Amino acid sequence: MHHVEELTFTSALLSWKFAFWWDLLIVLLGVTYAAGVTRLRRGSPGRPWPAHRDWLFASGLVSLFVAMNSFVAVYSHALFTMHMVQHLMLIMLVPALLVYGKPLRLWSELDESGRVARILRGRAVGMLTHPAWTMVLYSVVLIATHLTPFMQVMLLNPWLHHAESVLYLVTGYLTFLPLLGTEPTRWQHFPYPLRVFSALMGMGPDTGIGVILMMADDPLFPAYGRMRDWWIDDGTLTVLADQRLGGGIMWFFGDALMAVFALVLVRQWMRANGSEAGFGNWLESARRSALAETGGEAESEVESLRTTDDLDEDERARQAYNAMLARLARQDEQRSGRQ
Repeated sequence: MHHVEELTFTSALLSWKFAFWWDLLIVLLGVTYAAGVTRLRRGSPGRPWPAHRDWLFASGLVSLFVAMNSFVAVYSHALFTMHMVQHLMLIMLVPALLVYGKPLRLWSELDESGRVARILRGRAVGMLTHPAWTMVLYSVVLIATHLTPFMQVMLLNPWLHHAESVLYLVTGYLTFLPLLGTEPTRWQHFPYPLRVFSALMGMGPDTGIGVILMMADDPLFPAYGRMRDWWIDDGTLTVLADQRLGGGIMWFFGDALMAVFALVLVRQWMRANGSEAGFGNWLESARRSALAETGGEAESEVESLRTTDDLDEDERARQAYNAMLARLARQDEQRSGRQ
């Protein structure tokens, strides 16, 4: 069984490991994204790709590299606190940054046939990324990996750690895709009031599980005691103390990140003037989409729902204006007839 030396500032700086498959994934994602951006900017000068998306996506990949290669990964099997830091990075920080980088929109704009857009707007992707389902998935994953024997089994079978990391990353991406993103999926115009509400509700699992870990009288994962043969001199870093500190990290920083996301959403909500600002237009768009699917109609163009909704609003305004002019004209004719 592999033991690590006591965690200090020096050992943290010098503790790195080579996570081959994760690093290969990071390189492939980075190269693919960079190639797509280059191709889009060269082939379609009229469709600029904002540079901040590049930096956000790159920040997500760097965060993933740190989570899987640095002392955070090295000590995640020895300290529950480091596991919790890695957990928050994989299920919240990394997915949010990747979503803000808009890789699906990039992929969609590069596909001139419109097939990618139809897949992303299709029933299967719509069900997989449904906001209600993703929040349930987020809660279930947190409970299953922290309040069941899973953690104990994972510590005794290190290969499960990679499966857990994949689960966190996928769950986080699915959760934040409809919540934070404007990717070309069925939920790209999910109303901001519901987004803010979902973000606030997302604090519940982090708070509840964090409090349970902090208030437990006995260690829930005693296998952590076998993963290291060192302790702080005053004896405070026991397995139980480590567990309680990890619970505090989950509670405080998990809620803090969700609060930051909620504030960002509120700011975007204040700027929104389309279907995202309320419920009416979004519900109408969802109804039209469902009717189109029932009738077997397939969309052939890559066009956002925002444009469609704005056109509908302009058409209604034009019709109302014409009706007002017609009414004024009739009133003038009636006055002329009486004279």
